[in-house]
Amino acid sequence: MFQIAYFFIKLAFLSMFAFEVPRKQWTKSYSKRLSITDNHKRFLHRLEHKSLFYSIIFTKISQRLSMLKYLEVGVHGIDLKPSHPFIGSTIRGALGYALRRACCPYIGVNCEECGISERCVYNDFFENVSDTPNFRLDINLNQRSFDFKIILFDYATNCLHHIVIAIQNMQEIGLGVNRDKFKFTHMSLNGKIFDPKFLYSKTHETLNFTPDFTAGDYEISLQTPLRIKQKNVLVRRDIDFKSFIRQISMRFESITGKSMDKFEVKFDRFEQNLRFYDLNRYSNRQHAKMQFGGVIGKMRVFGLDERSANLLQLACITGVGKSTVFGLGKIKVDRI
Repeated sequence: MFQIAYFFIKLAFLSMFAFEVPRKQWTKSYSKRLSITDNHKRFLHRLEHKSLFYSIIFTKISQRLSMLKYLEVGVHGIDLKPSHPFIGSTIRGALGYALRRACCPYIGVNCEECGISERCVYNDFFENVSDTPNFRLDINLNQRSFDFKIILFDYATNCLHHIVIAIQNMQEIGLGVNRDKFKFTHMSLNGKIFDPKFLYSKTHETLNFTPDFTAGDYEISLQTPLRIKQKNVLVRRDIDFKSFIRQISMRFESITGKSMDKFEVKFDRFEQNLRFYDLNRYSNRQHAKMQFGGVIGKMRVFGLDERSANLLQLACITGVGKSTVFGLGKIKVDRI
């Protein structure tokens, strides 16, 4: 409370003396007119530094979510038609194979035995994958084409060149078990048409997430299966909304390495209409079936606090839950 009092007292002083007078001149003239003693001057000096410190802290808290930088790479006009409603595993498999060919000098060596694996882009993206990887595959269920987007987070934005080269190589490598070759019409970077020819000749600025959602009512659409656990059990129907928001917060911390201050998720009412969407795909790399099932549907939350609303907006970029590198956990948020 004492610190907050400092802040508002300082604001009062500044508003009283908001003249277009240089600071040194103000200190000299007004200290005489007001008969301010040396002790008073030292108090005001300490007050100024303390209030500046707390104003910086408040600003950092409000801007912390905006620390996420990212790039969105899109591939459009692919001339192949999917035969399965879920294309995530097919795209990721081809991308991984192409990325290894693009950057690995020792194709025949196992990554665990490789001496440069710690500095290898392929190893970082596909072998050393944590619960919070540095990229996300952006797709939809039941697509009519293999078009896709890759969203690179934080330090992974420095790997744009490798990703673009790998995407180009995917055309010759092919998709699926039969390695069907394809062509795409164009690529995009952050929503704008992008010519890979200028990959090295231009500087490509990253996007910075800037939250602008306010407190209010929101509808959340789970567009691809969401795989999250609650009490160590995979959710198959109902979601604990507070746990859902906290998982988004932890995802942000894992991606950026920056911790968020503790906060309470507040809302008036929560509704959900979800169902389990079962997905099974075979992994050529792991030679085994993989489970991709998760919940899809819609949720509505009323009277949500602003911090939690900002996290919902963030999750539209980062995705939520497990296997986002395959395209799972994609959400869309609309204000009601």
